[in-house]
Amino acid sequence: MTFYSLRRALALVATSLSVALMLHPVLSTAASTEVPTADLAGLSDPPGLKRYTGSVLIYRDDVAYDEIEFPAGKALRAEGIAIKTSKALSSSGKRALAMYITPAGRSSLEVIRSYQQDLRAEGFEPVFECAGLSCGEGYDAIMPSHGSSFTNFYIGKDFDTKVTHFSPAGCAGGNFITNFRYALLQRPTDKHVVAVTAYNSGAVGIYCKEKDFQARVSMFVVRVQPAAREQNMIAVSAKEMSDAMTTTGRVALYGIFFDTGKADIKPESKAALTEIANLMKSQPQLKLHVVGHTDSQGSIDSNFDLSKRRAFAIKAVLASQYGVAEARTAAHGVAHLAPIASNNDEAGRAKNRRVELVPF
Repeated sequence: MTFYSLRRALALVATSLSVALMLHPVLSTAASTEVPTADLAGLSDPPGLKRYTGSVLIYRDDVAYDEIEFPAGKALRAEGIAIKTSKALSSSGKRALAMYITPAGRSSLEVIRSYQQDLRAEGFEPVFECAGLSCGEGYDAIMPSHGSSFTNFYIGKDFDTKVTHFSPAGCAGGNFITNFRYALLQRPTDKHVVAVTAYNSGAVGIYCKEKDFQARVSMFVVRVQPAAREQNMIAVSAKEMSDAMTTTGRVALYGIFFDTGKADIKPESKAALTEIANLMKSQPQLKLHVVGHTDSQGSIDSNFDLSKRRAFAIKAVLASQYGVAEARTAAHGVAHLAPIASNNDEAGRAKNRRVELVPF
């Protein structure tokens, strides 16, 4: 017996149990969740994303920074019941996820085509599209948390732990879903990625008005806007700087801030500068190369000049405001010749924009 035939057999058993429970005089009231007619309280559309006309928003899950491997090819069986993508489009940045239910009488094809038309008008280009079996393994289930669902790649394996099985979002999922369609698009100018999934829900159990949910198209819209990860770490302490230099010969700092294309140190850099000064006071014999690094935006000559001016600005402020003798620091700029991440996206460029301290 294959995995899918086994899963279908188990679902039939569960369905029979659900029927029995529905006939129970106490539990028969469990099937009470109806298709909502208005957005759930507190929910609103992700800014800049349009919804299909007449649809209702039933779930929203946003994060400030995430990385998603969107399926860009057919899903394949991996090990056991897990699946993997034959090809993926990786995108990191600000992620918005919205789940809707459409009005009655719509098809998943109509919904997908409407989104594709609208997104193409905004400069998005198709990356991958599939329907049902052409999507590969796992296309017929939404709720599994064990990695066997196509949607796990972009709505998360923890979706079924974030929603209750009797919530509208839970009722709009289920196993043995039908009319599954998926479209992935990306805008070349800014690398924004949008994935749209449309389907009719499947077997969801005794808690929902199942046939009513099955008659409506449900959909997920997932967008990732490339953005740098916010620097929320506490400033590296003097001891941590010393330990890093002892272990690796250098320490990279991200707590010294400049405006784009400028070498004026911003006030929020104070914590990092204070720790550098503390390090120099605690080790009177220590001398440091202050090395400026940029991303690859701009010409090599302008980046050499900018990185060097920034390093000299740090050297100057350490001397004028923190009492570090100028002879104890040397300023250098290496432009973008020593990246630690790809310069092809903003997340990587943010890692490359840094200041490093190297003892001499």
